[in-house]
Amino acid sequence: MAILWQETRDGTLYQVRNAGKTLRLYTDNVLHSQYNPDKKLTGSVWDLLFLPALAKKSDKPLRILVLGVGGGAVIHMLNEFLNCEKITGIELNPTHIEIAQKFFSLSSSNIELVEADAISWVENCKEKFDIIIDDLFYEEDDEPIKVAPPNATWFYNLYSLLKPNGLVIMNFVARHTAMAAAPLYDDYVAKLLPNTLHFTTPHYDNHVLAFSKKELNVKSIRKAIDQHEDLRNLKKHLRFSCRTL
Repeated sequence: MAILWQETRDGTLYQVRNAGKTLRLYTDNVLHSQYNPDKKLTGSVWDLLFLPALAKKSDKPLRILVLGVGGGAVIHMLNEFLNCEKITGIELNPTHIEIAQKFFSLSSSNIELVEADAISWVENCKEKFDIIIDDLFYEEDDEPIKVAPPNATWFYNLYSLLKPNGLVIMNFVARHTAMAAAPLYDDYVAKLLPNTLHFTTPHYDNHVLAFSKKELNVKSIRKAIDQHEDLRNLKKHLRFSCRTL
């Protein structure tokens, strides 16, 4: 693996490394994203963040909010496999936005990248979205930590931005943190988002949960993959397990 670019800014080391045509973004040695222009899937955790969106069937183009852009791997997949009217990416780190645009080709006309604190931005936002993806993390001792605790307040804020039957997709770095998500234990939040799917992939500790008022089930995800021409042909590269909670 070679280092294509690196720079230390305000005490933080940023690197873009490559392995063949795959580019990877590291911030203080924590992997944030990867992108290969010749591969539509990553074969890893980022696939889990877009797969639940297949459950969102709509005749209209989708408006999607991504909290935590990194290098934009999931944004590329959303644009590739879904009919997206607009994808809004909120990213606090201006260097990540710079790298996403310069190295990871995140420049489609329907993508808007906003440099902002995601929590404050959500609290003040007046837009509505079909899908919200929470991939917000910061580093502590070279380990990723969730920025927004998955408590009732955070889910109420996200729910307020959802269109009817919208979908919230949330990334967690360990099972115990995923199982602490408010819709799984808080009766009031569970009434808003009563249906949950749990996604995992081999070789990663990440757990991705998808929450919706509308029914979610494993069969609908696998059916959507089989009915999608591009995904059906790429199915052998999808390494994931999915179950209903």
